[in-house]
Amino acid sequence: MNLERLFRPKSIAVYGGKWSDYVVQQCRKLGFSGEIWHVNPTRENCIKSTDNLPGVPDSVFLGINRDLTIKEFRLLKKKGIGGAVIFASGFNEVKDGEAFALKLDHAAGDIPYIGPNCYGFANFFDRVAMWPDQVTGKSLERGVAFISQSGTISVTVMGQRRSLPLGYVITVGNQQRLAAEDLIQYCAEDDRVSAIGLYLEGILDVQKFIDSVDHARSLGKPIALIKVGRSIQSQSIAMTHTGALTGSDEIHDAFFERIGVARCETLSSLVETLKIFHCFGPLPSNKILILGASGGDMSMVSDTAKGFELDFTAIPEDKLDALKATVGNRVKLSNPLDFQTATWFENTKLQEMFDVLLKCGYAVTALMLDPQDETEADTESFDNVIEVLLKVAQKTTAKVSLLSSLPESLTKSTRERCLSSGVVPLQGLLESIEALCHAAKISKVWSEWSPPQIVSSNNESIGVKPLNEFEAKNLLREHQINIPESKLVSEDKVLEAAKAIGFPVVLKAVVPEILHKSDISGVSLNLKNVSELKDALSKMSGLSDTFLVEEMITECVAEFILGMTDDKQFGLTITLGTGGIFTELLKDSVVLMMPLSKKYVKESISKLRSNKLLKGWRGQPEGDSEELVETVMSFEKFIKSNIENLTGCEINPLIVRPSGKGVVVADALIMMKEK
Repeated sequence: MNLERLFRPKSIAVYGGKWSDYVVQQCRKLGFSGEIWHVNPTRENCIKSTDNLPGVPDSVFLGINRDLTIKEFRLLKKKGIGGAVIFASGFNEVKDGEAFALKLDHAAGDIPYIGPNCYGFANFFDRVAMWPDQVTGKSLERGVAFISQSGTISVTVMGQRRSLPLGYVITVGNQQRLAAEDLIQYCAEDDRVSAIGLYLEGILDVQKFIDSVDHARSLGKPIALIKVGRSIQSQSIAMTHTGALTGSDEIHDAFFERIGVARCETLSSLVETLKIFHCFGPLPSNKILILGASGGDMSMVSDTAKGFELDFTAIPEDKLDALKATVGNRVKLSNPLDFQTATWFENTKLQEMFDVLLKCGYAVTALMLDPQDETEADTESFDNVIEVLLKVAQKTTAKVSLLSSLPESLTKSTRERCLSSGVVPLQGLLESIEALCHAAKISKVWSEWSPPQIVSSNNESIGVKPLNEFEAKNLLREHQINIPESKLVSEDKVLEAAKAIGFPVVLKAVVPEILHKSDISGVSLNLKNVSELKDALSKMSGLSDTFLVEEMITECVAEFILGMTDDKQFGLTITLGTGGIFTELLKDSVVLMMPLSKKYVKESISKLRSNKLLKGWRGQPEGDSEELVETVMSFEKFIKSNIENLTGCEINPLIVRPSGKGVVVADALIMMKEK
């Protein structure tokens, strides 16, 4: 679909009254050089109808009600327009709007449009604003594209006082014809676009979104977004703990991380992340150096950065002598670096210090500084230090930042001086730390590109049938997942089975309609002899006609949960986390998207708090981490082999024994389709 005429028009037509007046005004404000035709039958200075247009407009703003929008679009299609902005509401977002949405699509034919119920777009590259409101920004040759499902958020981003250079601001409204994924592709192909920002409430086509992100990646265009809407899990699996751990938001997190899209928490962190992307692209690593002339500032940096995946590697030893020669022997050469104030007024020393530090190989070297308000104080000394930094930065290929702890500390003139020198001005300590962390993760994903596959079973079923535990475990064993030695027997054969297996044993009542046997006291663990077994069996008498007798798994280092969820949007995903009785209490879990790799699984396990147990917590033996990885890989194969009939699966607990002794399924629940 060719979007050039829509977003880079040579001529435009604007339909409507007061809201549409803004479109004409803002286009003229930006300096749009093409033809502007305002269509309004009730105004003297406007064109009366579509038939009276003096030419064929490339792009049309339809700021009229839904009935007139459909009528005029039908006429404009016949004229051969290039695209349109649909401002009107009352389509798929309201109860009676579906019929109007269908009429709109029919009227438009194959002509691209954004909306309905959208604010339009501003193109600062080509000085055109199909935008029914104030436009804040200026013409530029290179900048970020911002695509949003919210007009108000777009206005806010457009008016930010953080000097993020915006080339496109595009709203998508209902995404009836053009969705965010279409616009990612379009913006990525524009050589003037440095990076792409998104504000999304939802993704319409996940696979198309993956493809568009991949296309942007291939063109070197990083993406950062805010995804709002903490929605309820689309397919609730109340029968398992996995359903309680894995919600839509957790899957979105895993999805964005897998495809290398930086998910930001606030507009501030989004803007700062996009500034880094605009200036540097994805950072080559997470090795950061931050310096300043204040011990308090550097302490704030250390505290704020705690919990973020940033590496404050020490200054290289081969640079220490040269650095001491500039800052003196009293300065502790650490990272973050408090270089104190001895060199504050000595330009030569400052220049030498910056020169040494910018040769240390950090992904970003940031000077933290909060200049005073120039209207209330003499800022000459601050300005001087900044000028020295910019001077040195322009002579090197190192990535340099000027970072302020408070967003308002960097004035517009300071920010623009930084940008013109290739230095990124970062504003606000927390959002800047978050932005650096986001920017440091993308390169790794790009270099190891492995997008998720949306795998889902679409077969209809009339119900769900749970397998009993014996059946479930044996099905898992067929896929090289270790289970305890076990026997399924009647009550009179329990003692015989236990002797054959060998004490200690576990006794479980098999009740198909009860998924969690502990709820009915149907489980007894670590039965060491015949007496204990008989006592346990007596207490379970009447619960079931069938019993599962298993070997008792000893030497447990850690218990995990391993489960599968079938999400309506993202298909089958795997959840791995702390298991046993603490599963829902701790909620220590990660979502893995298929296909898996051993490296991906290892990295996911390392994010869990329970990973400390596998490393040998407080003198305890290390867990068999390698076998845990193999078990997760085998679990994926099990899912794919049974995809046509499987509706849910959960292993809990999955017991990890000491290194070399393996991983064993202690309990398993599998639900199959009834057709």
